[in-house]
Amino acid sequence: MATITYTVTVATGENAFGAAANKFFINGTVSPILNLQEGNTYVFDQSSTTNANFTLGFSSTKDGNLPGIIAPYTDGVTVTGTAGQAGAKTTIILAPVRTVGAPLLFYYNSLTTLLVGMGNNINTASPSSDKNNFNPPIDDIIEEAFERTNIRGTRTGYQIRSARRSLNIMFKEWENRGVHLWKVKLAEIPLIEGQAEYSYATDTINFPNDLSQILEATYRNNTTTTAPTDVALTQISRSAYSATPNKLTKGTPSQYYIDRKINPSIFLYATPSSSVSSTDTPANFVFRFYYMAKVENAGDYSNTSDVVDRFFPCLMSGLAYYLSMKFSPARTPELERIYETEMARALDADNQGTSTFISPQTFYGDGVMS
Repeated sequence: MATITYTVTVATGENAFGAAANKFFINGTVSPILNLQEGNTYVFDQSSTTNANFTLGFSSTKDGNLPGIIAPYTDGVTVTGTAGQAGAKTTIILAPVRTVGAPLLFYYNSLTTLLVGMGNNINTASPSSDKNNFNPPIDDIIEEAFERTNIRGTRTGYQIRSARRSLNIMFKEWENRGVHLWKVKLAEIPLIEGQAEYSYATDTINFPNDLSQILEATYRNNTTTTAPTDVALTQISRSAYSATPNKLTKGTPSQYYIDRKINPSIFLYATPSSSVSSTDTPANFVFRFYYMAKVENAGDYSNTSDVVDRFFPCLMSGLAYYLSMKFSPARTPELERIYETEMARALDADNQGTSTFISPQTFYGDGVMS
């Protein structure tokens, strides 16, 4: 989120409340309507000596003709120093953790409610998204999910923490559902002579720390840079690897076993020989594999999710289903059906769109097939 600074001065001017009176000027413009975005920090610099006796404040009620009954708005507001002196400023962080959104606001002279009509309206808006890039923050996702459970109003701290925990649990459930194309990554690990096991502990530079499962793997020979050679490796089970008599046999790797513990390890067989490894030019011989990465945790509420846009409907409906089990059990069966429907649609859309070719079979004479 951004920090925006406005320079505030006071002079005689005319605004919507009248003329020939002291008004706030924002960046040289007399009492403009301000458009502020939720989540941003706005600094109103009042160090100009013209601000003496005039402190800019915020209110949820208009001050034009109602002296003495203005309701100050103080959420996320900090006043520093004395208006008209060096370093004086009023800062507002607009709805930093938002559950129902910031209200329509007004700015006015908070030093005295008898001097009215110095400011104007403040329009507050949610962060605008690129028309081609909708990616709501985590707190928006949580709010949407709670609304779908028919639980409305201000959230308690417990409810928000519980929602974030459910979101992270759901991401782990997604990893169990199979391949998600947006999380497919490529890793290349230099081969070391005689080394069978490769893991993040043994190679923090090349081995991925977000490995969930390997999709396909090859041994690549890069000694001819213009024509690298790939040889497919076969994944074997733990029992098959365990039954291998001499696991340190050297040669060209043809098989691998992945030990899917908390921090996965990959075991190659055969272990690389001197002819398929190099300490001088390690990039010449590499174990190369495509893998499915773990979905990142939700993190802070202002973060965006680690989810591609085609899964957003599934994300919202899934979190609503998870939350209903804790806060609205009567809605759980319905929300589960919606979640599974959205998940099926998302998984159907999450494909590579490869071409399908149909070749007709030709028969000759007595049914002999070509």
